[in-house]
Amino acid sequence: MIHSVREVGQRALLIEVIAAKDGPSLMTHLSEQPFTGQLDLIPGEKTVLVDFRRRRDAQAALKPAKRLKLRRRSGTEPSKPSVPRSYAAGLRPQEREAVVQVLPLIAEEIPGVVLVQDPGRFGFGAQGVGRAGPADFSAARQANRLIGNDDSAAVFEICSGAFRLRLCQTSILAVTGAEVPLEITTQEAAPVSRGGTEVAQLTERTRSVPGRAPFWVFPGEVLHIGPPQRGVYSYLGISGGLEVPAVLGSASTDTGAKIGPAPVQVDDRFQLAGAASRLVGIASVAPTPLPVPGEATVLRYVPGPRVDYFGTRRAGAAGLARLEGQPWEVMAGSGRSALVLEGDDPIRRTQPEPLPAEPLLRGAICVTESGQPSVALAEHPVTSTEPVLGVVVREDLSLAAQLPAGAEVRFQAVDPETLGAVRAR
Repeated sequence: MIHSVREVGQRALLIEVIAAKDGPSLMTHLSEQPFTGQLDLIPGEKTVLVDFRRRRDAQAALKPAKRLKLRRRSGTEPSKPSVPRSYAAGLRPQEREAVVQVLPLIAEEIPGVVLVQDPGRFGFGAQGVGRAGPADFSAARQANRLIGNDDSAAVFEICSGAFRLRLCQTSILAVTGAEVPLEITTQEAAPVSRGGTEVAQLTERTRSVPGRAPFWVFPGEVLHIGPPQRGVYSYLGISGGLEVPAVLGSASTDTGAKIGPAPVQVDDRFQLAGAASRLVGIASVAPTPLPVPGEATVLRYVPGPRVDYFGTRRAGAAGLARLEGQPWEVMAGSGRSALVLEGDDPIRRTQPEPLPAEPLLRGAICVTESGQPSVALAEHPVTSTEPVLGVVVREDLSLAAQLPAGAEVRFQAVDPETLGAVRAR
């Protein structure tokens, strides 16, 4: 009943059954007898994507997956979890004093889209719920580690604009990801003589703080994060982590599915989930990957699983050659769900049969009917009928998310084990 088993990217397998009616049996079997290191199962019409914790777990499961013997069972499909479409501001806990208050921007500044993100949701693919999480997971993790937080702490994700907030207690903060100007404003009372009488007058003092390094902010001070000068997404971590209600075990905002906290608005207030650290040992770190202005960004990928949809008997890798043989431009429609690309020479589909809906993996290079590719990012759909020509390696996914509209992209096939360049075949 197993038709084929294909490797997908570095750490996943796509198991295809002969008939669609065998799909539920495969899901049941893998749920009851999971492979070592199995993280998530995502069903398609005739396929199941098995996502693993490590590459060696996926490799160890390759042969056993091909030998699976399934037994059909009667029963109903599991129901989808009931989740709220969004959180109202009134649901935020109010029993403690807020530590962070979001402020209006200075006139004429373009506000960024600000979301709350943690590592995302795991294990709900079978119910149609994706992982979400930060677009640039490397930068979000770096922000937390700079200030002594666990990797799971919730942070602010700021996209393509400015952000301004007031701190109501002494805190340690860090900003990572896109290169942005950072400025702290303090109001001080200075004595002024008026008619022989000294009166207090408020004056403002500003100071700049570095990115990718922890810094102190004191009660009443205002942090201003300017628009990005390089990259798209920046991450603001606060020691102790943001306290927000969790949905399906995560505080991550999924804007496509409308799951998790609502986008951050002016006058929103946040408390801390844990105690703020007073010991921060890392002074500064190197930036997470960012595109270089004026240069093409190379995204490494692992070919497959549907290369056969774009090849012929004489040129089996025709689609891969077209993918690698030209530059692609990042389009304005890109966002948290996908990096949308356009090139002069579309990737022609040679197999006319429609592809049944198959599970998607983050980094999947999907090819539309028009022959233009897109790279699945944090909020990608759980399944798609667009054939996947390859999967961008995990090491380059954060860089892909930071590419602005108009940037140039090139693809390079690599070995999934060594990440060394290989010839598209």
